[in-house]
Amino acid sequence: MHGIATPDAALPDLKQPVEEGDPVEDDRMFRRCLGQYGTGIAIITTETEGRRAAVTVNSFSSVSLDPPLILWSIARTSRSFSIFTGGGYFAVNILSSRQMDVSRHFSSKLEDKFADSAWTLGKYGSPLIDGCLAHLECETNTLVEGGDHVIIIGLVKRARRFEGMPLLFSQGQYSVPESHPETSPTPEASGAVSDTTSEGTIVSQIFEAHNLLSSVFDEHRRAEGVDISVARVLACLYDAKGLKSDQLAAATYLGQRDTEDAITELVRRSLLVNNQGQLSLTPEGRKVREAIKRRWQDFQQAQIAGIPEADLKSTIRALSKLIDQNKTMQ
Repeated sequence: MHGIATPDAALPDLKQPVEEGDPVEDDRMFRRCLGQYGTGIAIITTETEGRRAAVTVNSFSSVSLDPPLILWSIARTSRSFSIFTGGGYFAVNILSSRQMDVSRHFSSKLEDKFADSAWTLGKYGSPLIDGCLAHLECETNTLVEGGDHVIIIGLVKRARRFEGMPLLFSQGQYSVPESHPETSPTPEASGAVSDTTSEGTIVSQIFEAHNLLSSVFDEHRRAEGVDISVARVLACLYDAKGLKSDQLAAATYLGQRDTEDAITELVRRSLLVNNQGQLSLTPEGRKVREAIKRRWQDFQQAQIAGIPEADLKSTIRALSKLIDQNKTMQ
């Protein structure tokens, strides 16, 4: 049996890097390092002379309050590059925690990303996506060269804020914010009554448990020479060969760019074959997936050991209902 880590025993050793190197020689390692910095997610939209475009970014940042300036960056290879760098106006749509599907939708390669989306035109002519936490309508102020990207600085002409929690992205995964225990008052101190049946508490705990367990299990992925993105692609293609990259991106919840990076890595290691866009694991790729699966089964048994059977069954029933009701919404 493989050695199993528990949350208490698997606290990361921050004195020893899990990987390091020259970003020029290993751009995937560099991306994983950048992924350690958690960000929000925004969709940048514009409409110019009848041409409508949208890109999902986490490069959005504030620049100045006086004047009100923000920035974001766009890849030179983006199909929307000429539209956004041509000047004019654009809108920043800051996503809420309920808009993971919106993020995935606008990260896809669909020709018309607006066709099945709810949105309205803003005062300055850019689409404003429904359900966001904030809309910033901007006029392009400055373009700055930035290697394989161009940094776009916008002058904010109009801003709107809504109530809600932001959608976050870190370490290749979507997440939601959780108050730090050292800054959050206890229920007793605040006078609040704990309600473990509330939707917010349950969903927050699901996210927290998922992120924690995934982090703890990461040493087992690394032992098989993969990261979380590659592991998800392996798992998906093990059960469904012949998928295309956009189907794989949707099935793994990784987004198109991370999915294509994982595909490139798997092809390089001869774990995957790309037959005219249809992807399948090689026999060696299936072996790696099976090794990870064995590790996961052992890990899972260690994690649930000591939890009463009745608690496990009720949890599974609740999670099954959540999964089913959200599948019907997709």
